[in-house]
Amino acid sequence: MMKSTLFVFCLIGLMVLPSPMLQAQVKGGDFDKLFDWYAMEDYERCAYKAESYTQKDKYRRAPEPYMYMALCMYQAHINPDAFDEEYKDPIKDALKYAYKFRKKDKTGELYAKNKRQIDQIREEALDRAKFYFNDGDYYKSSSEFNRILKVMPGDVNVVFITGVAMVHSRNVSQGTRLIDQALDTLQMLDTTNTFEKDEVTHEVLVKAFVSYTDYLSDNQELDRALDIITLGRRLIPDNAAIRSQYKKLYAKAPEEED
Repeated sequence: MMKSTLFVFCLIGLMVLPSPMLQAQVKGGDFDKLFDWYAMEDYERCAYKAESYTQKDKYRRAPEPYMYMALCMYQAHINPDAFDEEYKDPIKDALKYAYKFRKKDKTGELYAKNKRQIDQIREEALDRAKFYFNDGDYYKSSSEFNRILKVMPGDVNVVFITGVAMVHSRNVSQGTRLIDQALDTLQMLDTTNTFEKDEVTHEVLVKAFVSYTDYLSDNQELDRALDIITLGRRLIPDNAAIRSQYKKLYAKAPEEED
């Protein structure tokens, strides 16, 4: 009976631990203190010590300090009361350190163990990028998406959306390059039937398909617009906006041919 009661007590204790304690952090060696401070939600001390590591020759190539800096800046964004210092744009700083972390994490093993936390930075940054895109501020949205893309270079949705935002902000050559890169991947995913809906970027991906094919149609590139919206319809067959754009563009085709 005593063992059973103790087990229940311990289980309840685990359930009420603060979320950082449950996150997969790397523990060991020179960076134990960073792990402990982050786990205890002492984010300011963790950030201060992590930054000091990045300035020392012995540690400047190690990925761990940059990872903790990224995670602490994310906390400064969502939980500013945990810091005495006020940061101007902590989510931008979080992306900067996350980018450096990914570059220094040569094997990708550390990222794989902490993917959920890094993805939280991505999702928070995407919220702001999507706001600018939906608001028609393509210059700001392309800058925001491009920062995210440095951290997540394999995120095909973000590659495509970033390219579309760049085209709309008149950075046509670089935007088109990213769009072509994304379309190659999306075509492959369509062929292999492996495209998966990403809830975070799905709505803006749909808008990017529609706005970019409108752009192409308005610039006498209807055939390319039709190819791209057809791909979009195959990838996202149940979306009303994609279906409507598909019908609208195909209705234009006979007029263009005449």
